[in-house]
Amino acid sequence: MIYLDNAATTPMDPEVIEVVQESMRNDFANSGTVYSLGLDTRKKIELAEEQIRNSLLIPQNYRIIFTSGGTESNNLFIKGYGFPDKKMAYLGLEHPSITQTLESFRELGNKPVSLLSYQKEGRLDGSAVTQLKKEKVRLLCLSHVNNELGSVNDPVPLLSALAEHSPQTRLFLDGVQAVGKVKLLPDMWRGLAGYSISGHKLNGPKGIGLLVFDGKLDLKPQIHGGQQQHRIRSGTLPVPLILGLAHAIKRAVEKTDEIMKNSKLLFQHLTAGLKNLSEVIPELNIRFNSSLSDNVSIQSPSIVNFRFVPVEGEVMLHHLEEKGIYVGLGSACSAHSKEPSKVLTGIGLTPEDARCSLRISFGHQNTIADIDAFLEAFGEAYRQLYSTFNRKVTHQ
Repeated sequence: MIYLDNAATTPMDPEVIEVVQESMRNDFANSGTVYSLGLDTRKKIELAEEQIRNSLLIPQNYRIIFTSGGTESNNLFIKGYGFPDKKMAYLGLEHPSITQTLESFRELGNKPVSLLSYQKEGRLDGSAVTQLKKEKVRLLCLSHVNNELGSVNDPVPLLSALAEHSPQTRLFLDGVQAVGKVKLLPDMWRGLAGYSISGHKLNGPKGIGLLVFDGKLDLKPQIHGGQQQHRIRSGTLPVPLILGLAHAIKRAVEKTDEIMKNSKLLFQHLTAGLKNLSEVIPELNIRFNSSLSDNVSIQSPSIVNFRFVPVEGEVMLHHLEEKGIYVGLGSACSAHSKEPSKVLTGIGLTPEDARCSLRISFGHQNTIADIDAFLEAFGEAYRQLYSTFNRKVTHQ
C-alpha cells in the first residue's frame, strides 16, 4: 500500500500507540475526583499540557483547551469569542469548520466579511488589512496551511500588518495542517488570538485536539455541564488521548526539520515527474493548482494539488486505489459532496477544472519510490481513461 493522503489523516506513530495503550490500562480514574487515583490522572494531564507548551513554545498567558479535534476547536473559539455580534472575516478558502461556522452568524444578522477578492495563490494578500479596518472587523479567521492547496498564511507579517493598520482586528489560525509540516515561530504567539490543532493530522490519535487562545479573551462556553477546563469546555477528560496527543506533538516538532526536508524532495520529484509525463503523453496537460514555490513561508511542501482535464479526479482516484495507491480529492470532510471544491473554484478554477484535480499530501513515511510508483500508475490510468472522457467532452 502507498498512502499519499496524509492531509486527510495520518497513521499513528508506534510510540504514540504505546503511550495511549499504557494509559488505557493504568489511567482509568476520573481526573475530576479528589482521591489519589483521580489526582494522579489530573497530574498526568497537567504534565502533558506543560509538555505541549514547551514543544510549541506557547506563552503562559495562553490557555490550552483539550477538544475532540480541529472542527470543535474552530467552532469553540469562533462561537465563544464572536457571539453574538463581533464582526468577523475570512478569506473564503478555509476548512468548512471555519467557513460554515462564520456563515452561521448570518442568522443573528452578523454577516461575515469575505476577503476572497484578496486571495493570491490561496493566501491572503496583505492589502486586505485596509478592508478589515474599513469594515471594523474584530476577528480574522484563516488557515495557517490550506488543507487543499498547501498555501501558507504566514502569521508573523500578518500580525505586524494588523497591529499597524487595523489594531482592533485579532487573528485566529486553523493550524491543523501546520504542526510538524512548517516551523511554528515563537513570534507568532505575539498578538495571536487563537490556534487550533488536531491529533490525527500529526500521527496522533483521532478524537483529540487543542484550542490554544489568549487568556485575556472572554470565551463563552459551548458545552455546559461541569467545571472542567476553565469552565469553557465541560466533560470528563480522555486521559489516554491527551497523553497520546502530547507525545505526538513532541515527536512532530522534534522531527519538523527532517519532515520538511523529506517533503521538499518528494514535492520536487512529484512536480518534475508530472511535468515529464505531460511531455511523454501528448493528451496530458498537467496544470498545478498549488504554488510551486520552494519558499515555505508561501507554500508547504507537504501538499501538491494539480489538474488533468478532461479526466475526473474521483475516477482517477479509484483507478489508483485498485493499484493500492491512495490519494485525495480535497477536504476529506467534503469528499462525498458532488459539488466541485469550493477552495479550487475560489481561486478561479472552473467547476470542470476542480473536478479534474487530485491532492497528493506527504507523510514522513513516504519515499521517492512511492512517488515513482504513483507516477507510473497515474500515467497508465490517464492513457486508459482519456478516450472515454474526451468522447464525453466531444459529444457535449
